[in-house]
Amino acid sequence: MSKGHSTFLEYRIYRKKFLGTIIVVIVLCLSAFSGVLFFFIRNWVNDVQIQSQYRFQQKERQLENVQTWTRSYVEGLYTDAALMEDLKALFGAVNNQDYIAKRRENSLNSDSEIRYVPADIKKLFLDGRTKICGVTLRSDNGIKALRMTNYDLWVDFECRTIEDVKTIPGFGDIMASSYSVRDPDTMSISMGTMDFWISTADFYEVNDEINASWGIFDADGDMLAHSKMSPQQEAELFQAALRGVQFGWLENTGSRRTFFTKHTSNQGTFSYVVIKSIGELVADNRYVVGVIGTTLFLIAFGIILFTNMQLKADYEFLSKIIHMLSHMESGEFADVQEEDLSSERRKNEYGMIAVALKDVGTKLQGHIQREYVWKLKEQETQMRALQHQINPHFLYNTLETLRSRALLEGDRDTADAIALLGALYRARTHTKDTITLGEEFKLLEMYLKIMELRFGDNFFYQVELEDALREIPTVSFWLQPLAENFFTHGFDRESMYNLLIISGHAQGPDTVIEIMDNGSGVPADQLEQVQKTMREGNDDPEADIGLRNVYMRLNYFYGNGFKMEIGNNPEGGFKISILIPGKVEEDVHIGDRG
Repeated sequence: MSKGHSTFLEYRIYRKKFLGTIIVVIVLCLSAFSGVLFFFIRNWVNDVQIQSQYRFQQKERQLENVQTWTRSYVEGLYTDAALMEDLKALFGAVNNQDYIAKRRENSLNSDSEIRYVPADIKKLFLDGRTKICGVTLRSDNGIKALRMTNYDLWVDFECRTIEDVKTIPGFGDIMASSYSVRDPDTMSISMGTMDFWISTADFYEVNDEINASWGIFDADGDMLAHSKMSPQQEAELFQAALRGVQFGWLENTGSRRTFFTKHTSNQGTFSYVVIKSIGELVADNRYVVGVIGTTLFLIAFGIILFTNMQLKADYEFLSKIIHMLSHMESGEFADVQEEDLSSERRKNEYGMIAVALKDVGTKLQGHIQREYVWKLKEQETQMRALQHQINPHFLYNTLETLRSRALLEGDRDTADAIALLGALYRARTHTKDTITLGEEFKLLEMYLKIMELRFGDNFFYQVELEDALREIPTVSFWLQPLAENFFTHGFDRESMYNLLIISGHAQGPDTVIEIMDNGSGVPADQLEQVQKTMREGNDDPEADIGLRNVYMRLNYFYGNGFKMEIGNNPEGGFKISILIPGKVEEDVHIGDRG
């Protein structure tokens, strides 16, 4: 027994307990960390949603204010007849010269000073609340784009489509409002449409409240503005978010798990999209994550440290017990009595074991002193008795000598028979009571080979066992008595063909062993008595040898479900059928075999 342990980790019981504690603590801490982190991530995701919703609603209200101001401006145009006359001229002009001509005509036909619409619209551009970047007048006579450059308002007559208007530098890319302007003299006639444009770059400036990637897209999915220049992968994520609902998780993002929130404007034809990955969320809140991780680490470290201290204290006392066992193993019982347990004695199982060991050591020391001389005398007597018993090795050596002499004389059959006999005797001597079915069949074949050498050419045998059945547990030495039954009762020396067949095959979950021969069989009037004797026995002293013996041993070994049937073959000979149940009793075990 080992005496040189230096730490408790060298004891398997403590090593397994300590390592098991570490594994459990790590698993629990990781699970707790994952659960807490998941809880916080959900809250952080909700915060991003709330912030994006709040910011979007702010801009929606600003856009609604722009629409209110522009509506008021258009309604105010109808109250100024001179201004409406100039607006009518601007709608009807096809170029700047045409507009100048129409203004000249209005001036000649009016007694008062004519008004100039671009100068009046300029106040919208100068009003910082409206954030108007451009105005378009659309009619059958084309599109006029009004824009401000260096505090001067310019009218562009060259645009053919709205897309041309969007290409004008600084004009704006979101149509904030649009109104149909009608002829004040004939309200059923529309002069055209007045559109007011704002710029996403001015309207949705970068907002530090949302630490995420955001983008603004028109109805066609084209990006109007974004928080920063996005790489191609991020642009693809924005497009995927546009196809989704208001909130969701993006697919095909790999380990970079990414969510999005989308808001569609009720005031204009554009959408506001925010995307952010879980990794970015964790990075933004790394202080919180660090606090959670540090807390759980300290808890885990404290549990492991406490376990270490407890195991170390137990180890020190267990070392004392093992030291006492080492003395007892060496027969040094006097040293066990000298062990001092006063400082380590405990009221637990270790203390009880230590005290019990010391008491046992004291008693054994006295017992050894009393019994030592008597034991020596008893061993001397036993040695003398053993010298008069048959030594199995003497028999093995004798058989080997006879086999060698037969080989020298050229009698190989005799030599083979002696070798098989020696091998069979050795196997029977070293075989335990419980073996496998494959081993029992192997021993049977050794016996049948001896009988084949004995009877020459008038005996034949066949042994078959399915491979799947070889590991089934069974008792030893029961197939050979059944084979001997054939040589005792059924073998015909005058016959040129004596056949014995032993087979084993599976039948559902059960195993069936069959022993068949072509001998004389059992007379019909005696068969019933043989069956009864096999199951119940009788007063015949030979009844325990043969069928009765085998039946009793197998029935005891296999219990419920075991069957053993005997009878005559229709074509002649004797047959024994044995059914081994598929499930052996729980207390059946295969013992060690020599």
